[in-house]
Amino acid sequence: MLDIDIGVRSIFRRLFQGVLPPRWIRRLQQPIPPNSIRWEFANVVEPDPLRRLRLNISYQKLEQMHPADLADIVEDLSPAEREAIFETIDSEAAADALSEVEDPKMQASILEALEPEKAADIVEEMAPDEAADILSELQAETSEEILDEMDSAPKTEVRELLEFKEDTAGGMMNTEYVALHHNATVTDALAALKGNEDLLEGLNTLFLVDGDEKLVAAIPLARLFLASGNARLQDLAAETLVQVNVDEKQDRVTELFDKYNLLTLPVVDEDGKLAGVVTADDIISLLRQK
Repeated sequence: MLDIDIGVRSIFRRLFQGVLPPRWIRRLQQPIPPNSIRWEFANVVEPDPLRRLRLNISYQKLEQMHPADLADIVEDLSPAEREAIFETIDSEAAADALSEVEDPKMQASILEALEPEKAADIVEEMAPDEAADILSELQAETSEEILDEMDSAPKTEVRELLEFKEDTAGGMMNTEYVALHHNATVTDALAALKGNEDLLEGLNTLFLVDGDEKLVAAIPLARLFLASGNARLQDLAAETLVQVNVDEKQDRVTELFDKYNLLTLPVVDEDGKLAGVVTADDIISLLRQK
């Protein structure tokens, strides 16, 4: 035995076992995607008449799992078991896993069950927009307790995002991006990328701003590798600069991604200053929740 199905398919099989022929059950299960964990991570609880499963895995191994796989396991545990995992594992691993939990209410309940100090450590490791989304699901008092325990820099970013309505570009945007002066060169851009290594995995666009921090251009990251070091970034800019105001409605933001096949959409304030970015991942997450 290699894997154990812990999802809807397994529940379906147990409900209809002995009621329907096995062949019918298998046929009805086909449209349901599997949700399994490896056998080495599970252990049958023999005294339990329902033969339920419990995790047989160290917290260190949990930290080494892909966040999406860990989230799948967490979603099928009891609230007490979820709390035990998030209390014990490393804050960065906990933040990655929490981001992958699909139900916002479950995300909120996990944070609510933790001590404010531990919850704050986890929230600090999350992208500011994801942190703001989860904190907005909490009671105001609980959210404030967690914010009070956070370091000043991430706390300021998250507080600013919480001020925007959830269904606007401001409520969707992330404040993690790389912006350079409009006179910058490819060499300057490469230096900026080296100084922001933690953003590289999800980065696909650089932005240029003028002396007043107003957005003037967007540079597809791939174009840097086709130009010489002294080339001006402005000469590599996308032909059309698509942008939205912080108050733009969520539906309009989604339309723009679809219309222009965007990977990243810059968001500006009322003065035209770059305030943040909405990414294709943000749109995918939004559509999955609908």
